[in-house]
Amino acid sequence: MRDVTSTGPTPSRRLVTAGALGTVVAVLSGCGIRLEDDAPRVPLVPTRSRIDGEEALLGLLAALEYAALAPVDPKVAISSRLAPLHQRQATVLHDALRQRGVPEGELPSATPSPTPSASVSVSVTPPSVTPPATPSASASPSVPVAPATLATVEGSIVTAGRGCQGAEAELRPTLLAVLAQAHAALDLAGPTRAAATPTPSASPSATQGWSTPSVLVPLITAVRTASYFLEVAAARSDLATRKVWVAHLAELHSLTAELVDGAGEAAPAPELGRVLPHPVTTPAQAATLATEALTTLLGAFGEALPTLSAPDADAGTVFATVPHWLGTVAALAQRHGIPLSAFPGLA
Repeated sequence: MRDVTSTGPTPSRRLVTAGALGTVVAVLSGCGIRLEDDAPRVPLVPTRSRIDGEEALLGLLAALEYAALAPVDPKVAISSRLAPLHQRQATVLHDALRQRGVPEGELPSATPSPTPSASVSVSVTPPSVTPPATPSASASPSVPVAPATLATVEGSIVTAGRGCQGAEAELRPTLLAVLAQAHAALDLAGPTRAAATPTPSASPSATQGWSTPSVLVPLITAVRTASYFLEVAAARSDLATRKVWVAHLAELHSLTAELVDGAGEAAPAPELGRVLPHPVTTPAQAATLATEALTTLLGAFGEALPTLSAPDADAGTVFATVPHWLGTVAALAQRHGIPLSAFPGLA
């Protein structure tokens, strides 16, 4: 038998190793596997790419978890109902970030537990506040921490949400609803307490940046319809109720003006009247009509959120206006017996 001897060059060990590594990289890349950001750097293996708006989303999640743990503000009735809403919001946002590949180690602390009772002293630092590096020598560790006001808690959410317009379009409706809930809570706290946190209404300049103003038309129609029904309900209620509802109508009229300003020439002309869904001859029927009108208006905003927030060109305008608009509606709905939810319009 004749020996066969290769006359070609023998591959070096370095070349063999590089080839094997290349094969592994190709397999990992083909399967979509990426290392987490804190993993040891391996040559040629891709690291994780941050998702759109990740830094702002992490800040919002931290604000929600802080809000879920914050003690009740005893001066505001709605405060006792907010912790479960924030816990739900934090859970949804946490899961959304994990599903999009954000490592658990980069997220704020685990899903918050239910808020403690007002009688328990809990030290919770807002996400936007940095505690002193070195405590004062005169400070006593036994001094209880004063509960944060509702304006501070909800205001931290509003502030954190200002950078979330960079998030992907699929997340924006949920984010807008979360921010609307915070705006509604500040509204329900009353003008004096809400003034502690800057939550301005949409200015005319902010409403003029719509690439497709016609997307506001369904909202204009919905707000006008709700206003008409509330006018009828107020007219057929007792004097004390009518005075309160007239103030509610003023808020809806202001909202209509902002929407019309944003829509510009696309805004539809007002209708003279509408058909009532049922007879309204008693105060009870009037109250039912008002509640139905605001329930329908909430639903109209929820249905519009995906369309409003889809174009990237409008993201800044949407986040500057829609949370305030929807928050106004959610606060009015709460005043008419429709409980504030974690995701107004979407729940």
